[in-house]
Amino acid sequence: MGKYFSDVVDKAIEDLYYCCDNEKAKAAADALLTAAKDGDGDACYFLSRCFSGTCYSWEYHPFEENEAAAYAMLHQSISLGSAAGVLGALRMDMLTPELREIMPFDSIREAWEEILEKAERGCPFCQYMIGNTYYFLDVIEIENRKQSEFSNKEAWDAWMRQEMEQSIPWFEKAFSGGMILAGRNYCHYYQRGRGDLIPPEPAKAVEIMRQGAEKGYPEWMYAFASHLAYDAGRPEEALPWALKAAEAGHLWALHIVGDIYWDGKAVERDLPYALACFEKTAGYGNDRYACGQAGYMYFRGLGAPQDYARAVQYFEMDKTEYRRYDLLGICYLLGYGCPQDVEKGRKMLEKSENNRFKSYGLGMMYAEGLGVREDIEKGVEYLKAAGNFEPAQEALKHYKKSLFGVWRRR
Repeated sequence: MGKYFSDVVDKAIEDLYYCCDNEKAKAAADALLTAAKDGDGDACYFLSRCFSGTCYSWEYHPFEENEAAAYAMLHQSISLGSAAGVLGALRMDMLTPELREIMPFDSIREAWEEILEKAERGCPFCQYMIGNTYYFLDVIEIENRKQSEFSNKEAWDAWMRQEMEQSIPWFEKAFSGGMILAGRNYCHYYQRGRGDLIPPEPAKAVEIMRQGAEKGYPEWMYAFASHLAYDAGRPEEALPWALKAAEAGHLWALHIVGDIYWDGKAVERDLPYALACFEKTAGYGNDRYACGQAGYMYFRGLGAPQDYARAVQYFEMDKTEYRRYDLLGICYLLGYGCPQDVEKGRKMLEKSENNRFKSYGLGMMYAEGLGVREDIEKGVEYLKAAGNFEPAQEALKHYKKSLFGVWRRR
């Protein structure tokens, strides 16, 4: 039997949560699967977390998110008597009446006390779990508390504030003990506050980032580098942390490196190297910011010859709302690097919030009569609204106003 759980589970926790190593994580999951088949309920719970997405792991972890598999393993963990599974299901809002019925505990508090005992003996993961029960106020259900028990709302708020505050020493212990994920809510507590109950204290959040970076946690070297580069305006201090984070496997840090070399204020400007940084993280980790940056550089011919097809490739890789609808819309509208699709391009441009690029695209659409009735005057107005965007300036050279005040092509 391991120190806190079974030998297999203790080792898996170390390899899944106290480092960010994909090979170790894969081996840990394989070991958990074997243990789960042998009836280890805790192994089932930790395996369910592997299928639950990056909020339960780290960026670039090697597991596909699978809600059905996660629930199936969570169900099995609770039926086999895993206290961690019970608290995990409560936190994930998945402790259904069915799961409450099959759990071999008289109450959620009984499961909580089992995890508390492991936390008090020094298990960083369990310390993190206990911290979460206070941070998210799961203690309300664990202790079966109700607002009606208090004399007024102020007293109820004071009790909730006191409970939330109890999360901090647990997160601090877990974070110091190697539980990298504990830093997230630990940092958010100060960075964002907790509604109307806990005011933000941003300086303390930065200190947590720094502590995590100094401990060599990839996620926190990246976070600290991001703060230094974008919030504090100290790119020369950010660069070493970003490079260390990338070397430790957090490839998103490369978009910080790319930005610093693109900007050229803290180091000598190097556009080809900046592009290489964006491409590496965009290609491996689907970093949406890097996808946009790499696409933009190929669209404009920065750091490499202009290549609209490569630009479209990177813009299309980003499947989120951050997606570069502006430049991608221009590519579809004009057939740059992809089959021309005027309607698709127009719809994308309408979603764009970048006035320069949007104005350029709409200017070309009206000036050339792409999917709309040609209106060179209206097109020229849009092109002028694009300001100093070079393609718009170049396009304006193709139109002139006649002696009678009518806009025509040159």
